Amino acid sequence: MLLVYSFLFTLGVIVTAPYYLWRLRGSLTSVSDWGERLGFLPHRFQQAERGAIWIHAVSVGETFAVTGLVREIHQRYPERSIFLSHVTTAGREAGEARLPGIAGRFLLPLDWSMCVRRALRRIRPALLVVVETELWPNLIRSAHDAGARIVVVNGRISDRSFPRYRLVRPFMHRVLADLDCICAQSEVDADRFRSLGAPQDRVAVSGNLKFDAQPPQLGEFAKLLSRALAALGRAPVIVAASTMPGEEKLLLPAWERVRERHPRALLILAPRHPARFEDVAALFAERNLSFVRRTILAAEQRQLTSQIAPTDVLLLDTIGELAGIFELADIVFMGGSLVPTGGHNVLEPAFWGKAILFGPHMHNFRDIVQLFLRRDAAVEVSDPGELGRALLELLSAPERRRQLGDAARRVLDAQRGATERVLRVLAERLDSAVASSPRTERAE
Repeated sequence: MLLVYSFLFTLGVIVTAPYYLWRLRGSLTSVSDWGERLGFLPHRFQQAERGAIWIHAVSVGETFAVTGLVREIHQRYPERSIFLSHVTTAGREAGEARLPGIAGRFLLPLDWSMCVRRALRRIRPALLVVVETELWPNLIRSAHDAGARIVVVNGRISDRSFPRYRLVRPFMHRVLADLDCICAQSEVDADRFRSLGAPQDRVAVSGNLKFDAQPPQLGEFAKLLSRALAALGRAPVIVAASTMPGEEKLLLPAWERVRERHPRALLILAPRHPARFEDVAALFAERNLSFVRRTILAAEQRQLTSQIAPTDVLLLDTIGELAGIFELADIVFMGGSLVPTGGHNVLEPAFWGKAILFGPHMHNFRDIVQLFLRRDAAVEVSDPGELGRALLELLSAPERRRQLGDAARRVLDAQRGATERVLRVLAERLDSAVASSPRTERAE
């Protein structure tokens, strides 16, 4: 089965390569990054003996989710080298910012056996921790055969992915058999893993690590912007977070309705992917919107205030600043939800106790969204027209905004504890990994 998978994976890489090269136009990664994709990790990562911990978090959201967990592991096992891998460069940048003290970080090798084995020989992990559903079959098989214990944390299978996994259930059964434990976010996720063939006794519900994540402190820019807005009397502030392709066109009519009623309002819009910054800027220019890009704003208070004064929209074309910007918002709209891309995480604005809105397409955060809606801690809108009405209603009802924000924070606080439950699982697997020798490699 793995041979068939490897063939199809290779075919997929060849077919999709032109698209990804186009998407990365102007920002192609360095030679060392391409080397990491092929499993050539830096020589300084070399481990003399097995015992390291490899944690794989695909991108920014997954990295934020496991930040607290990684810090706890580092504190409890200071003698172990910790390596963090990502699929995206944005994920690696997030890891660099939040976890500077680990032994190393790298881009995940392409899922060819020769590439992942090359990386495994370099860092020699006793434990491989996979975040959410990054189930790369050759990586899992090779790590298993090398003697590493493999644990999925914050495990989830989305509504969209589950039917596709069921179509290849025999293959998924073989992949899941190599996992030592799956710490699922919810009972629904746990049942889905079991139905795909995961051994019953290796699946447990540990909760969602994202509830345990801590937001970053306000960065210097957020502090400067807060003072500039206060000096100008600019309010209210609407933050549209992690917007996706096609969504800005749906959002802008709602924003224009707000602007008519609240002429001193400011929209802070953060596209999800850096590759889209130029496209969104072009859209604003096409619609004759007064906007300013974060990357051209001054670092000095007086100049920043004068730059913000005439603008209607701040385009947040940077990475890593959005979490702090939430603190400035009166209302937060979570992107990826007016278009069918699955939405984004509502927990970061909940940390700041903000009123949260989102559209109908939040299936990637199914359980969190249902919990927030049941507790009256967020508002779901069905379309762009309803978004405009909801924004105006909330802006005219400060007490309602406060109630929503307080409820969001209470939901967050009540769901904590996943980190400690996962740590107990990892400790058991680390102990057993150290006591064992590498498994015998099997034929395909």
